[in-house]
Amino acid sequence: MKRLTETGSHVVALALGVLVIGVIIFAGYTVMQRQDGSVSTADSSTAKTDTASSSELKADEAELDASSKQLDSGLDDSSLDADLNDML
Repeated sequence: MKRLTETGSHVVALALGVLVIGVIIFAGYTVMQRQDGSVSTADSSTAKTDTASSSELKADEAELDASSKQLDSGLDDSSLDADLNDML
């Protein structure tokens, strides 16, 4: 790289450095302010709460367990085993 021999060129380089640092500081400040605003506006009173009774939860759990068992029983893993054995 060619050395700068012009008078005052160090001032230009210093100004560019200060400008870059200023832009980074401004961007960080803006991000911090937006994060602070979003946290303060979301409180628990405005959050939508969905309370289900324990009987509904147990019924849903039983339904999911039944469908999971149905899926597990419907799987044919013999072709997967054959493919894995072929790779080994």
